[in-house]
Amino acid sequence: MTLGAAPKGPRDAAPLPLHAAVLAVGDELLTGVHPDLDTPIVAAALLDVGIEVRCSAVERDDVDAIEARLRELCARHGLVVTTGGLGPTDDDVTRDAMARVLGVPLDERPEAWAPIAARFAARGREAPRSNRRQALLPRGAEMLPNALGTAPGFWAVLPTGGVVVALPGPPSECSGMVQAELLPRVRARLLAAQPWARAAFSLVGLSESTFADMLGDWMARGVEPRMGVSARDGVLVVKLSASGGSAAERLEARCAEFRARFAAHIYAEADLGLEAVVVGLLAERGLRVAFAESCTGGLLSERVTRVPGASAVLQGAVVSYANAAKVATLGVDPALLDAHGAVSEPVALAMARGARRAMDADLALSITGVAGPDGGTPDKPVGHVWFGLATGAGERAYCARFPAAGRQRVRVQAVQFALELVRREVLGLGFAGLAWTYPGSAAAQPPKDPGRLGTAVLGSGGESGT
Repeated sequence: MTLGAAPKGPRDAAPLPLHAAVLAVGDELLTGVHPDLDTPIVAAALLDVGIEVRCSAVERDDVDAIEARLRELCARHGLVVTTGGLGPTDDDVTRDAMARVLGVPLDERPEAWAPIAARFAARGREAPRSNRRQALLPRGAEMLPNALGTAPGFWAVLPTGGVVVALPGPPSECSGMVQAELLPRVRARLLAAQPWARAAFSLVGLSESTFADMLGDWMARGVEPRMGVSARDGVLVVKLSASGGSAAERLEARCAEFRARFAAHIYAEADLGLEAVVVGLLAERGLRVAFAESCTGGLLSERVTRVPGASAVLQGAVVSYANAAKVATLGVDPALLDAHGAVSEPVALAMARGARRAMDADLALSITGVAGPDGGTPDKPVGHVWFGLATGAGERAYCARFPAAGRQRVRVQAVQFALELVRREVLGLGFAGLAWTYPGSAAAQPPKDPGRLGTAVLGSGGESGT
């Protein structure tokens, strides 16, 4: 894939291969003050439209160093995106380095200064003189508006025909401009003549290694359509892409095979979090949900309320961390706590029952477990978590044992598990297949009563996808 005719710009020249590099700029990225969050944002977005990022680099706030790195990257990649170094201070020198590489001066642009001045005026302030630096753009470059900050970006064409793009460093601004400014131009100017098709699947309840075994040679180098997988907190996101002639037909054929092979694990045909799917399912059916959380401390509620429209389905949530709170807010019988402990099937069911009653919900889910690092016992080790589900049709409980890989990881995996429980309940999928057992872990215990109780054990020494 090549750039072909260069986009409208100051020069035309021979085409470069259309793959990309990202250069993140900032002393803070090299001193450990902040991680580089921008490169993954840019790389994922470009890959979604068919451009692979083959190189990334981080450079300090030094104009000579940035210029040298830019020249190196621009010699090998058809698209180079920089992030950071567009602020108002003297050490924000990405624009200066870019002008050197382009061989043009910096000009103050009225169209760049006007939104900066307006942003300050809206707050009843006059823009500081230092912000005028942010209105300086390389001559001939196209300004990219920044709706979330004062630093505009820009798009410019090199003598080689390659493209360089400068974006601001704050991740929210970078992400917004990638979607609003970068991708539309990439599609229209660089990819218009390139047939391209893509698809994505989100899977749950499957480890990355088991997934790889089931794939066969679909991910082998050179195989089309191309496929990539990322694992995070019990979810696998699989992206497929095809280019060239009959790209759409070839991709759909592989997608059909993928659906058939992984039907039991696919929960969305998109890169979509479980929380979004759960909210959508509840909304479609007009169902109201409530949560009672102990070891997760509100994390489940937080995940669900990230989703626009969650207010239509979430009645409320109780964080009943202490036993006294379980009794006072959820009506849990103190005798159950004394006899079985907080991390138990009877208490999980009582919490769910109490939450459903208190918040007049159609469905309530509870979580109570041992997040660690302390508090585990031989019978209830760190990672041992009980879930309760209460609906108008009855109640069921489920127990999972997550790897003791840190307190936060246990809590996050418990939330993923809880969301999957709700999804299955709403869809009527049943719970017999929810034994997320991975290589190296203990075998899943058989359900005591398949109609109302399932038990699973998760773990495998840090296996991705657990």
